[in-house]
Order: sequence, then structure tokens, then C-alpha cells
Amino acid sequence: MTEIRTSVVIPTFRRLESLTRAIDSVLAQENVCAETTELLVVDNDAERSAQAVVERYGNAPIAVRYASEPEPGVANVRNKAISEVRGRLIAFLDDDQSAPPNWLSEMLRVYDEYKPAVTFGPVETAMPDEKQLHERYFRKFFSRVGPENTGVFDEFYGCGNSLFDLDQLPSDGPLFDSRSNETGGEDDILFSKLDQTGHKFGWASKAPVLEHVPESRLRLRYTLRRAFAYGQAPTTICARKTPSDIPGMVFWTLVGVGQAGIYGLMSAGMLLIRHPDRAFWFDRTAQGLGKIFWFGPFEQRFYGAHAR
Repeated sequence: MTEIRTSVVIPTFRRLESLTRAIDSVLAQENVCAETTELLVVDNDAERSAQAVVERYGNAPIAVRYASEPEPGVANVRNKAISEVRGRLIAFLDDDQSAPPNWLSEMLRVYDEYKPAVTFGPVETAMPDEKQLHERYFRKFFSRVGPENTGVFDEFYGCGNSLFDLDQLPSDGPLFDSRSNETGGEDDILFSKLDQTGHKFGWASKAPVLEHVPESRLRLRYTLRRAFAYGQAPTTICARKTPSDIPGMVFWTLVGVGQAGIYGLMSAGMLLIRHPDRAFWFDRTAQGLGKIFWFGPFEQRFYGAHAR
């Protein structure tokens, strides 16, 4: 039996049409050895709704496998993937994303050249209707823009559109923090630890994916909640260290106070004159507030039982 080198993982939860699009895009990859590549779909729906979709691909050129993680939570489903994959390189693609034909070959090319622990690629926004109020803001919010050139850097991003080298990652416990099951940010602590221990991160500028944003997310009510949650991340990381990084918590709280004050005033002015780019300032204000109010009742929940 041929040894699997690369496992493409799609975590999913009740997005069957979007999942089909993501799977089709993986199976359309070019310049990739099918015999040494597999696709693993990890279903976080206790009712196993994605299983029927996966079973349609029994004769695909790349082996397509199904795994179930009934315990809800974004960290749980990613940890399940780590335990199930056959390859030592794991490419994560979200179930609301799709990849162009050169995606995986380019991610692997960057890995082979630089050997980073984790490689990231750009994310481009695809919206159902281009004529949206705050369209420029939404396009930027759901995208990921990094360095212009491919290479190795000390900046990390999120799991969607990433390539992990398991041989360089910790093996003494679950990679993803289960305390982030409902809030997201399950990868922040892992990447922060890798950064602190001297690992570098790769950037594959020519390996973008599309993020297909549904109409329901093109609302400031949604994006500003997410911005608030993103703002919570640095303070939360400091709080969850062992022991807690108290100076770091104080630092990020003070940063948040400054951001909330300055950007809040800017937001008020932009709102008063109905500036078309006012949403960008609302976003910065929300992130500043998140750095201050990161605990207990202020935690924003987007996953697990709250995804239902």
C-alpha cells in the first residue's frame, strides 16, 4: 500500500452544498500525486449529515474518507482530524471555501522549499451579491492578505487554508485548545507557542482560496461580533498561559482602552457624517473593546452548540 504523504482535511457542520463545492475543488487539483494524497472530511454533526455526501466520491482519483466527531466544538473536530489522518502533512480547507487547481501543489512547493512548521495562504472573498452596503468592508473582513512574496515569516494566521507539518508540532497532547470550542481561536494558542519556541511560518502567496460568504453573514451585527472576538484573542492567550501572563494581560487591556477610545471617537464622527467607510472604524472599535472585555459573560460563542 502506497504511503500517504498529504492529507487534505475539511471540517464540516451542516453545510452540505458548500461541502460538495469544497470537495470538488480538492479533487480538481493539478500536479498532485493522487496515490500519496487523501481527503478526509470530519463531520461535527452528531446526525452524520455529511456522510452521504462523502459516500458519493467512492471512485474519486484521490481517496476520500469520512470521520465523525459528534462532540460539538471547533477544537474537537480539528483534534479528531489530527488523530485520523494518514499523512504527516495536513492541509486544512474550511467547508465554506474552495481551492483553485494549483492550490495544493503550490502549498507543497512552498513547504518543500522552506520547511516551515505551518504554511498559510491568502483568502479571497466571494459574495453572492457584489452590490452590498459596506461591500468594501465585507470584502476585506472575510479575506486574508499577507506578504506580497512567498517566503518564511514570523506572522501567523488562522487554520483555514493552511498546511501543517505534524513532525514539527507538539505531540504531548491535543494540538487545539478545547476551551475555544465555542468561541473559536482554537489555533491561536498553538501558533503562539510555536512562535515563542522559534518556529517560522510559511506564506504561499500564490495559493489563495475563495471564501464563499452567505447572505446571512453580510451584516454588521455578525462581523462586529466577530471583530470583538478577534480583539479578545491576545488577552485570552495571555490569560490561558500556565502560569497566566499577568503583565501581558495588563498590556493588551491598556491597548484596548486606547483603541476603543480613539477609534470610538472616529466611529462617532464617521457615523454622524454617514461616511461610506464607517464600518472599518466600527470594526477597530469592536476589537479594542474585545481586548478589555474578554472574560466570562463577554465571550462570543460561534461554534459547538451555538452553531445550532
